[in-house]
Amino acid sequence: MIKTLVTVEMDLASSFAIRYACRLGQHIKMELHPVYVKSAPSMEPATGVGWAPHTWQRELIQMGKEEIQEMLAAEADSCPVMQEPKVVYGDRGTELLKIVEQEAIDLYVEGAPQPFAPRTIFKSLRSKFYQRLNRPFIWVRTLRKIDQVFVLCHDVTGVRIVARALGLLWEGCPVPLHFAFPETEEKGKAGPEALLREEVRKAKVELEAEGCGPLREVPFAPVSGAPPPGLTDEYGLVVLTLDRELRKDSAQLQWLSEVKVPLMCIFA
Repeated sequence: MIKTLVTVEMDLASSFAIRYACRLGQHIKMELHPVYVKSAPSMEPATGVGWAPHTWQRELIQMGKEEIQEMLAAEADSCPVMQEPKVVYGDRGTELLKIVEQEAIDLYVEGAPQPFAPRTIFKSLRSKFYQRLNRPFIWVRTLRKIDQVFVLCHDVTGVRIVARALGLLWEGCPVPLHFAFPETEEKGKAGPEALLREEVRKAKVELEAEGCGPLREVPFAPVSGAPPPGLTDEYGLVVLTLDRELRKDSAQLQWLSEVKVPLMCIFA
């Protein structure tokens, strides 16, 4: 069973995230654990006036439960994989890391950073939470039907990492996986692209043995080293590996900002 943590806030992005996670739960064997981190307001009550800090925190948590129940009520009846929501008080990144590590979470889901531009994506990836996160995560930018998945294979190491992750997450799932890789060399010519294609074929064999599929190869002519614009538009999810130390001026960062569908990222 895939334990999936979905963090929610009182915003549209979080609504998309929880609804998308529920859709994903229709295809893979998972438990969905919503969590709302209630941080301290800008002005806390003064100490020494009859209001103990712990009492104040309990009040905030109760307020959070009432807020989150409203958001989740619309999905609860149609989402049997959803578990009882959790509300915690404290620093968002710190509390989320505790839950991920202590509760053996397999997958993390949240609304995509807004605005979804290179600057905000870079800032999110360099935050303490993401720098320490060692699980696959999904950023939900918009809702999509999950009827086919685009798996970006840009190097041999990345293919191996993606195959391991999908072997766990996608086991027994019938939603098609399309392994996309750059191809510019002449057929039959030895080189890095030939090695990459061979690694893709190995990954296909491994995942087919796990009951994933059907699987398909999708070679593409790269544009500035990336898939051409629009290639991912018809998919319900894009899966790829990321360098944890991605640079601010990285071409991959620019490409990420242009992807319109939910993204599953795995740190290499």
